[in-house]
Amino acid sequence: MKGITEHIPFIDVLPPQNDKQHKDFTKMPRRKEPGSLTGSKRVKQEKAASAGSRAKKMAESAGTALKDAAKSTINSAGQTAINTAASAVSSTANATTTAVSNAKQAVTDGIQARNALVGEKGYSGTLSQTATNSDPYGGLALPELNLSTLIPTDLLNPSGLPECSHEQLNQGLSQYASASRAMQLYQAGYKYIADVGKVKQQSHKAQSSIIKGVTEEVKVQQNIVDFDVANIELEQKLEKRNQAEETLKQEQIKTVAAINETEQLRQKLEAQEDKREAEIQRIIAQTNQISQKYLQESIQGIAA
Repeated sequence: MKGITEHIPFIDVLPPQNDKQHKDFTKMPRRKEPGSLTGSKRVKQEKAASAGSRAKKMAESAGTALKDAAKSTINSAGQTAINTAASAVSSTANATTTAVSNAKQAVTDGIQARNALVGEKGYSGTLSQTATNSDPYGGLALPELNLSTLIPTDLLNPSGLPECSHEQLNQGLSQYASASRAMQLYQAGYKYIADVGKVKQQSHKAQSSIIKGVTEEVKVQQNIVDFDVANIELEQKLEKRNQAEETLKQEQIKTVAAINETEQLRQKLEAQEDKREAEIQRIIAQTNQISQKYLQESIQGIAA
């Protein structure tokens, strides 16, 4: 049985009936079913499947690690780009602020330099201080009067009050009256000067209006002259046209004379032709007469 199975790899056998048959049965090669695997191949397949599973797990782990590393790299790169952009924006803003400040300072320096050129003060790199006028009277000196000295301490016994004589009163009133009349005269004079200024303004306006009117008159005269020149040029062109018409008439007369001369020459030639034709006919007639006379004489001579 053993020798047979060594030469026949696949054989259908019955189940063993005893231990010996069982021992022999176990030693017999197993029948290969369609699509089935032998033990060694199955082991290899299981090992391969196990290796494939481990490789798959390792690949998944590596993929997860790569994804995490990529995310970390992307996040780091994005944060770096954001930090770089923010730094660039901050630098640009600082540069813009510095440029605006420099421009303002340049404008201020330019204004102060212009003031220095025209003779104004204050060009020292800082703002000039404007002097304020604290005199409310504008330089006028007003007399100070202590009103408390005008009120007596004892109304029944006044003392220490200002005194003025009739002569001083009359002289003072006269002086003030004269000064008031002078102020009225000043006012009248300045009012007159103001009126003179107004008159001068009106005079200048009138002069300007007159000059404008004269200018318009000159323009009108220029237009009239242009109109006259245009009329003269028109007359010249009309005369040239008349001259051309007369020249045309002369040429037409010459043409008629040439036509008449041609007709007369034709008639003359025709008359000469007629005359020559008549001469020829006369000569022919004379020749015929001579011939007939000769024939008659010849006939008469023969008859005789």
